[in-house]
Amino acid sequence: MKHRWLYPAQWEQMAFACKEAAGWRCEECGIAHGTQVVNEETGVVRTVYLAATHPDHDPWNEQARLRCLCPSCHMRYDWSWQQRERRVALEKLRHCVLLRYRFGLSVPLSS
Repeated sequence: MKHRWLYPAQWEQMAFACKEAAGWRCEECGIAHGTQVVNEETGVVRTVYLAATHPDHDPWNEQARLRCLCPSCHMRYDWSWQQRERRVALEKLRHCVLLRYRFGLSVPLSS
């Protein structure tokens, strides 16, 4: 797990409970934990291991809402979240540029 120090001490118990509650199936696509899948592009067979994930991206929250997702659904969700974050950052930058150049306000261009 990346950045384990961010997670609460009882993370393993929380993750297990999340997977149990989901019936050991991905809450997005329904694939079962331990299922063998074949990559259509490479033909490589891999085993699906489910993960308890933070839909709110708050691993430090001990009362966090968790979802049980397979790696594919987890990556798809994280990618869309990262895209939203990039759009928000771009919109903030556009706003600062407008205030600075159109109205002559002294607004920093970075946050």
